[in-house]
Amino acid sequence: MALLLALVILSLLAFNAWMMSPTKLQWQLQLVTTEFGHWLALLALVLIYPAAQTSRWFALPFLLLACVFLIPALQASRIAKTQGLPFSWLRLWLPIHTRKFEVHNERRTYWQQGEESLDIVIYRPVGADKTLPCLLIAHTGGWDSGDPGEFIGANTELASHGYILCSYGYRLAPKHPWPAQADDTRRAFAWIREYAAELGIDTSRIVLMGRSAGAQIAAACAYGLPELGACGCISVYGTPNMHLAREWSVPDDLLKSLTLVRQYMGGDPHEVPEAYRSASATTFLDQHSLPTLLIHGTLDSLVGIGHSRRFTELRSGREDHHFLELPWGTHGTDYFPSTPGGQLSMAAILRFLERFVRGTP
Repeated sequence: MALLLALVILSLLAFNAWMMSPTKLQWQLQLVTTEFGHWLALLALVLIYPAAQTSRWFALPFLLLACVFLIPALQASRIAKTQGLPFSWLRLWLPIHTRKFEVHNERRTYWQQGEESLDIVIYRPVGADKTLPCLLIAHTGGWDSGDPGEFIGANTELASHGYILCSYGYRLAPKHPWPAQADDTRRAFAWIREYAAELGIDTSRIVLMGRSAGAQIAAACAYGLPELGACGCISVYGTPNMHLAREWSVPDDLLKSLTLVRQYMGGDPHEVPEAYRSASATTFLDQHSLPTLLIHGTLDSLVGIGHSRRFTELRSGREDHHFLELPWGTHGTDYFPSTPGGQLSMAAILRFLERFVRGTP
């Protein structure tokens, strides 16, 4: 009975891992199943022996499940080899940190007006005694929630490779629709430049980065506000075109995306055309360009992969544009630094920074 129950649970997890997730719980299970599938594969392999004692035919489904759960790791290994990125099978099982420097982090307030204030979380490598490039990161949260203190593990590991990370907060919808977030990005840039000497930041090498909702903000500001002086843009499962975001929004999906987009933009495109124009990085491709990295999972049910694919098509042929698509990946695929999605995302970001920020061939 216990083996049958285990088979049912593992089968449901495997099925859920490869479908678009209509609920929050299904998405969370999908993320854990795909990123930690190697552990589920190990469990399935262990259960083969007791299942075979009943019937060798009963053992076969466990073997098949083990193969299914290993798909993300196998795909990650193949992509890493094809694109020349590092990938460690050992790290899947032993999530050791690959840090070059220890990292100190602190939280400060970078803007305050009346009762409103915005914080910035700073990750600094200890022992790096020269000015370093900076990643200025806009947080996730669907534009109406979130906190700059998120993604501690991934941000700490990125900083440990010799970069200063500044994850900044911005005012939230619906109280503050776009372009309030662009104004806050300007404030974050100004604050960094004011405290650059204290923090050890090279202000000529600031990269705007964001995940999910923050990716839209980062891309829109990197392309639409060239006066900020960002030297690169990293967009992780975001939308660079708010017209498409509105077009593809529906009222009853996992994010209630129609409501999110409308309250963030302040209405529909015909009501606030300038907001949609300025919030879309694609608007400015003919006016301004800079090195860009996109990371997106094919199975992302919160922000569809079509957003990154279309942006890549518009910038096709450019040597400074890179797109890492993860076939098993869903929203948040980069959250755990040692998993298939975490390892490849980290490797792609570090290679991008070495090439276009440090100038290493």
